[in-house]
Amino acid sequence: MAKGPPQTVGICDRMDGMKNSWLILLCLMLISPSVATAQSLTKFGIQLKPMIASKFLDAGSENVTNGEYEVSVTPLLGYNFGMVVRRDFGKMWSLETGISTVQRNYRIKYFHPAFEEHPELTFRFIGYEIPIQGLVYVRLGKQLWMNASGGASLDLYPSEVESYTDIRKDTLVLDISQMTYRTNWLQFAVLANVGFEYRTKESGGFYLGASFHRPFKEIGTTITNAQLNGNPSPLAFQLNGTYLTVDLRYFFHENPNRKKVPMRNAPEKLG
Repeated sequence: MAKGPPQTVGICDRMDGMKNSWLILLCLMLISPSVATAQSLTKFGIQLKPMIASKFLDAGSENVTNGEYEVSVTPLLGYNFGMVVRRDFGKMWSLETGISTVQRNYRIKYFHPAFEEHPELTFRFIGYEIPIQGLVYVRLGKQLWMNASGGASLDLYPSEVESYTDIRKDTLVLDISQMTYRTNWLQFAVLANVGFEYRTKESGGFYLGASFHRPFKEIGTTITNAQLNGNPSPLAFQLNGTYLTVDLRYFFHENPNRKKVPMRNAPEKLG
């Protein structure tokens, strides 16, 4: 019994830059010193958020059948990685934005009555997120803070993805494939977060928390096809896209009292 190696093909689409210009303007306004009070402080950080799918969130494993064969669709561990820009307004609340790369991973397992072996396909669905949320703080100790936040996210999906493989038994050949189509290239999602931050004077801030991300509608449609000896049999299901994360963040140290140092030995103006 021979099994062909799975293959994956990404199909990238061009985005209209004019449609994103207001997003860039919004981020610039958020980090611009001219829009904040003198006591405000901008922090920059990086984050890594392992993504956990849950049946409780309607994003766990599910079985789909068309009468001829059955597939089991399981979301796998994914990740969210990117940068964070936080603008503090006083000591009790902040605004936060940034941009992250998001990779959702899935496994499809096929159950066909003509085969004892159950072939599998795995694929990843790539997206980008631009969150905008407000944070409220509670001080728990000299350097320990707790925060809760909420807001919205602009989710971008630049490509669609296809993968395929095959399995053989005697004279039978089962070709299986999946094609995942995005619902829209730009969608909205709701965000909620809670976490703890340990702030140091010289080494920056260390953050541990959890986030909930729920799109307002399905992020894509997967059409899978099990073709036995050339006879196609398609089957479709929706990708929910909801997930929980464990949030790991580091904020770089920034001195709010630093002053600009005038340049010395500046070259004289010519003429």
